[in-house]
Amino acid sequence: MAANRSKSDDKDQSVLYVYRCPACGHRGEVHHEDDTHEGDAGVCSDCGALVTLEWDGGVQVAFSAPGYVQDES
Repeated sequence: MAANRSKSDDKDQSVLYVYRCPACGHRGEVHHEDDTHEGDAGVCSDCGALVTLEWDGGVQVAFSAPGYVQDES
């Protein structure tokens, strides 16, 4: 039996890639299951021109042990 998953669930569990179309200037995004698609060719969702996918790493959060206070001196 297949699990019921919404489109937003797929986005939450995949890697985000972004692009800017050289033909029309559209900024778009696509999602893939892993992080091996950096530099791959894609297709602009507005005009259909070829685009280059860039991994959108976003913000990386570093967690400290509970109670740890960083010395900023």
